[in-house]
Amino acid sequence: MHRNHVYVFDVAGAPAAALDDLDVVRTALSDLVADAGLHPVGSEAVHRFAPQGLSLAILLAESHVAVHTWPEHGTAYVTLTTCRRPADGFVERTRAALADALSGEVVARTVADA
Repeated sequence: MHRNHVYVFDVAGAPAAALDDLDVVRTALSDLVADAGLHPVGSEAVHRFAPQGLSLAILLAESHVAVHTWPEHGTAYVTLTTCRRPADGFVERTRAALADALSGEVVARTVADA
C-alpha cells in the first residue's frame, strides 16, 4: 500500500522577475493544489531571501507542497508530498501549468512512492 507519493518539478530558464514575484509563485502553487484535488489547511509559510528568491510552503490535509526559487539562476523546484495519488495526467498538467506560470522549462519526476 502506497502512503507517500512525492513529486518534484524542476524549473529552469525562468525569468528572475517571475521567480521573485510572490503572487506569481503563490498562484502557481495554489493552482497545482486545486488541480490535484488537495486541501490546504491553516496558513502558508513564506520566507523571502535578500536580495531575491523565496520559499513558500502550504500545509495540506494530505501533507504539503513547497517551492524554492533562485531567480539569479532562473531556477526553482516544487515538491509535492501527498498520501493521495492525484488523478491521471496530473504530472503532465502540472509540468505544463508551471512552465506557463513561471515562463520556464519544467522537468517532472516522481521521487518516491513508498
